[in-house]
Amino acid sequence: MSADFTDRDEFARFGQFAKGAVDTAVGLGVLGLQRLQVGRVALSRRLASHETFGPGYLAVRTEAVRRAGQVDRLFTEALRTVESTLEPMAGRLPEPARQVATVAQRRFEELHAKVSQHLTDARTDDQATTDTD
Repeated sequence: MSADFTDRDEFARFGQFAKGAVDTAVGLGVLGLQRLQVGRVALSRRLASHETFGPGYLAVRTEAVRRAGQVDRLFTEALRTVESTLEPMAGRLPEPARQVATVAQRRFEELHAKVSQHLTDARTDDQATTDTD
């Protein structure tokens, strides 16, 4: 009887540890994306205004943003496929593992939403830059 209690305690501790690890990893990913976004905007402004690189940079940037959008759509499809595949199994997991899986899924969705927003911002910036030329 006490072995079952100890096993449950271990599962609960593992669940909390894994949840914390997922939160930390996603948080670091979000911070990294934000830092990249700031650098991207600064570099974009510098290159767009450069008399030699400006015109070529804008064409390359437009293509890069378009391709990044394609990757984002592929990622969205892959995420949906993984979710639909894992969903039936999630109900069979022990409660602590189910909580970790739920938190991890939410965090990945949040991270994906932030990446998608950055891509939308980049497309908007690109369109504004093109419109001013």
